Amino acid sequence: MIKLYGAPMSPYFNKVKIALLEKGVKFEEVLQRPSQEPDVLARSPMGKIPFVEVNGHAISESTAILEWLEDAYPTAALLPPTPNGRARARESMLVIDLYLVPACAPLTRHLVFGRELSDSARAEADAALRRGLAALERLADFGPWLVGEYFSFADISAASALPQIAHATQALLGQNLLELLPGADDYLALLRKRHSIARTWDDKDAFLAGMDKA
Repeated sequence: MIKLYGAPMSPYFNKVKIALLEKGVKFEEVLQRPSQEPDVLARSPMGKIPFVEVNGHAISESTAILEWLEDAYPTAALLPPTPNGRARARESMLVIDLYLVPACAPLTRHLVFGRELSDSARAEADAALRRGLAALERLADFGPWLVGEYFSFADISAASALPQIAHATQALLGQNLLELLPGADDYLALLRKRHSIARTWDDKDAFLAGMDKA
């Protein structure tokens, strides 16, 4: 059985979780914080989450894990059938993972952990998120999925990141910046209809509620 290490507050953890659920692969979730402890570094060289263990073999970095899943379980494909479609799905996933998630991170850390958020950091997050969302709009198709007719890596990353961006920007910037992405509301409603995404979102909400009570 695959073991998935991380925490439901992490978009990258949820990205892998959705992919596992989509593939119908049995897995066990193991709560794990980022760490520089030797046993974690042996499985995740940067000490980051998520990482997985597959029969004693460790894989870190969420995109590498998704690529492994696509190779190991080619049914229920998570990439379009054409080279151009596959490239566009990967490109959109990377825009979300590399530009939107990190840009939102200071806002999320403030909301979840009470970390300091200066006015300058708030302004930087606002500008970076606007730039990233503009880039995503240039790639988006919503036909009906993010980059066309096939549910893909792009949608998995979007499902993992966009609700968090909506919540954090509304709470801390005074505007839900997803309003800048035409079609986002209908798209999020469509994502919610997928069992893998609904379960992951609900599990994340339950986890955060539990943190609030702790």
